[in-house]
Amino acid sequence: MNITDIQNKTVQIDNYQATFLMLKIDEQLFRFDLIDKKEFNLKKGTRGQFSICETHPLLIDHNENIVTTYINSKPDNFDNFVADFENAINEITEGWRNWTNYVSDRNIKFTVETFLNNVKSGTGKLMEAPFSITQKAIKVCDNHNVVTKTFGNELKQDNYVIAKEFRQHN
Repeated sequence: MNITDIQNKTVQIDNYQATFLMLKIDEQLFRFDLIDKKEFNLKKGTRGQFSICETHPLLIDHNENIVTTYINSKPDNFDNFVADFENAINEITEGWRNWTNYVSDRNIKFTVETFLNNVKSGTGKLMEAPFSITQKAIKVCDNHNVVTKTFGNELKQDNYVIAKEFRQHN
């Protein structure tokens, strides 16, 4: 069975590990090996309609360039700016990712608190985010007369998937 054969069918997650996924379909178990998997969020026993997406808010982190943006001036109204900034990111991610993922990075000690302090002071790193999120956030900055500088702001032309291939295990 090819993974595309189960599009729109009701499936149940029977089991999974980092390299494979076991689905129950019409009371039969099928194993699909995950080739070049990027990420997943699964719960055993979950039932639902299976869908394959080429575009989805979760895919933009993998399909688009990550752009780094710095702030060079303060907003006139801090609270309104932060609320508009959060809403702009949430509009793109549709709730699939938390907006704070793009204004923080635990690996380099760039926290939400750092982001908020940088906005208050009008200087420093603002975010690291995919191109489409950055474009939306820059519009918020423009609307609040906040000057920004971005690095890596070309839209990537390559397309990637979260898992390169789903191959049925024989």
